[in-house]
Amino acid sequence: MTNTLLCPTRTFDALPFIRRAESGYIRHLPTLTYCLVEYDRAHYSDALFQRFSQPFPTALANAVAKRRAEYLASRYCGQVLLEQAQAASTVIGTHDRVPQWPSGWRGSISHSDRYALVAIAPESTGLMPGIDIEQWQPEIMLETADMFASPDEQKLLSALTLPYPQALLTLFSAKESLYKSQWPEVRRYFDFQAAKVTYVDEVEQRFTLTLTETLTPKLKCGTDFNGSYTLLNDAVITCIG
Repeated sequence: MTNTLLCPTRTFDALPFIRRAESGYIRHLPTLTYCLVEYDRAHYSDALFQRFSQPFPTALANAVAKRRAEYLASRYCGQVLLEQAQAASTVIGTHDRVPQWPSGWRGSISHSDRYALVAIAPESTGLMPGIDIEQWQPEIMLETADMFASPDEQKLLSALTLPYPQALLTLFSAKESLYKSQWPEVRRYFDFQAAKVTYVDEVEQRFTLTLTETLTPKLKCGTDFNGSYTLLNDAVITCIG
């Protein structure tokens, strides 16, 4: 299947920790740039923070190696994008577990056991990036579907040609992207039932999520959000701008 989401313009690595990396732009939102890396947790060490010129946050002092590795891989992605954009700072801070972007920038971070993914855009574009990557876990999706997909949503997904577990994972990821996109506006937790999938175009790999409740005066029940998805080896990526 053709990738209708990511448009890579550069590939590179930082072996042995960063096995492969690419950067480019989102096809339907060219001002939204991304960096995707495949990293190897077995080659993580704390010394890599210095190698990548990233501060070691105190919040990771008691974290396990897995958490440190995924944090560093995602910050490396952000650093690559901010350097390419010639931003004044290439360091993404953290406050209450929420990324703090350099002045003038908005972004979104996601990671899994193998991948880290970041998308950024200048604030001047008006975009509110939300991006997510999830690795295949069909059994878990089938077992937990009722937690994030309503009966109507499950009916819609089951009618797609996409295998049902993959369709469920795509919906799960899409709602994660929505949450990340709208967090700067909502600034509070809202669950999976706050939006529902109302449209999926399998040819263009596009979807629409519609709010089922009012989140803020600007984000009223019935508001639509359009996004895209793509399948990547053993994972799915979704993006809302």
